[in-house]
Amino acid sequence: MIRKIRNLLGDPNLDIQSKSFILLSSIALVGLFFAMIFGIILGQSFMANLAVFVEFALFSFLFCLAIYRNLIRQVMLIISAFLIFVFLPLAFFTSGGAAGGTPVWFTFATLYIVMTLSGKSKIFFLVTDFIVVVVCWVIGYRRPELVTEFTRREAYYDSFFTLLIVGIVMALLISYQTRLFNRENERVRLQKQEIEELNRSQKRFFSSMSHEIRTPINSILGLNEVILRQDDVSEEIRNDAGVIQGAGKILLSLINDILDISKIEAGKMDIVPVDYRVKDMILEIASMVWHMAVEKGLKLEADIDPELPQALTGDEIRIRQIIINLLSNSIKYTEKGSVTLKWEAEKKGSDEVTLVIKVSDTGIGIRPEVIPTLFDAFQREDLEKNRRIEGTGLGLSIVKQLVDLMDGEITVDSVYGQGSTFTVRLPQKISDPRRIGKVSITGYTGYTNTYRTRFTAPDADILIVDDVKMNLTVETKLLKDTKVQIDTAMSGVAALELTAKKRYDVILMDHFMPEMDGLECLDRIRSQAGGKCTDVPVIILTANAASENQEMYKEAGFDGFLVKPISGSRLEEALLKFIPPEKLRSWSL
Repeated sequence: MIRKIRNLLGDPNLDIQSKSFILLSSIALVGLFFAMIFGIILGQSFMANLAVFVEFALFSFLFCLAIYRNLIRQVMLIISAFLIFVFLPLAFFTSGGAAGGTPVWFTFATLYIVMTLSGKSKIFFLVTDFIVVVVCWVIGYRRPELVTEFTRREAYYDSFFTLLIVGIVMALLISYQTRLFNRENERVRLQKQEIEELNRSQKRFFSSMSHEIRTPINSILGLNEVILRQDDVSEEIRNDAGVIQGAGKILLSLINDILDISKIEAGKMDIVPVDYRVKDMILEIASMVWHMAVEKGLKLEADIDPELPQALTGDEIRIRQIIINLLSNSIKYTEKGSVTLKWEAEKKGSDEVTLVIKVSDTGIGIRPEVIPTLFDAFQREDLEKNRRIEGTGLGLSIVKQLVDLMDGEITVDSVYGQGSTFTVRLPQKISDPRRIGKVSITGYTGYTNTYRTRFTAPDADILIVDDVKMNLTVETKLLKDTKVQIDTAMSGVAALELTAKKRYDVILMDHFMPEMDGLECLDRIRSQAGGKCTDVPVIILTANAASENQEMYKEAGFDGFLVKPISGSRLEEALLKFIPPEKLRSWSL
């Protein structure tokens, strides 16, 4: 029996109320046994001793039933009722009434109910306990002949031993509860450590996965951009390359979704405001989704308010991600007709606007009853009807959470079978108040060869450090028209050998490299004895786009930050900030 009780008290799967019941009942049985012995020794009345014996026998039977038949929950209620309706009244009227030890047992009964029961049953028995106490005291006061009176000696002995027994019960209970609390705290501490380690492992995994996935995408999009720049390729090749470019960016957007959902859930997602040009964003978004619409025979339309400011300040990457997700979703669920992107702005002040973006489609629409769960992760409604439509169910969930992070609002208006309109409202700062003018994507056919290098600098020297040869090829080809002189190194050690002999105007440094990573290489360059590049600007090339990583790179001493996959325009823009003006032959902002 003792072993069974000990095993149950140590069972981590048993709830605290069940453990309290076992502990209290065990100690109460011991207390009743000693109360019975003391009653015989002290020569209490036969009725008093008989009452204690009956109570002990019934309590023992119920307790064994709970332990061996696994009926703890049911027996809790039975014993509570037994205490209130049998034990306490019987003890009161056979053991001296208010002058004996019964008042202490009433205290024990209240403690028992509080520690073992919950919800409505706890409230019911506490109220009943109070009523029984009042009734017993009133009857004992008005009908003293119904109470077995104790002598002064019996009253003192009974109250003393009862107080001693219940005091020991309460002391043991508090001691056990304290030990249980400490054990639970230790368990929570260990769980917290495990969760923190899991989060660190998850972060390392996503960081590694981001790097591994973005590296080949960098090659695909980079070399594809080189093809699109060429003037001597056929129109068919140009259109095919445009589709590849758009599909690659959609793939990159999906990867971002998968990585971002974990960051949002972990509370690690930060919003990073930058200045961005509205027209450039709209055209870039159109180029990314155009091929999806064309493949389904849909018309992609845009309704852009010409009064929009030319440039705004906000998280350009996240805004683009929101719009692409909404457009992609609309295209997926639209079989015929059109998808329309509408941009407008509501003026809030001299330097603030509320950017209003609407994505409308003529698709299948959304049932009213599923709209409340529309933005839940991995949620896809009407699966039978949409079983042929591909998707993760992450897009709308990420859109909602990103909008919330930017203090914005998203609403949906839909008629089932006719189409839907998603409206996003985002507060933005105005960085260039000039009107955007007319923007049209009518007849848009994807990528057009409008590339012109932003500068030429044949006298400028740059060093590119990357352990992946294909990345070096891509970055070299993207900079070919700038005419800069390029040296490459496939390791940190090789880079240090070059910086010891030659001064460069700018260094482009990959982060993850074997033996010596980009951060260590930067530190070695800055402290290189006799080195030629201790004060040369160094730009980090990385697949880790998170804002916390940007802060880490800044603290490490990097002068710039470029996220893979790297476009030619962003690469040129970054170099233009650091190449000495006297080495620029021609350039434009």
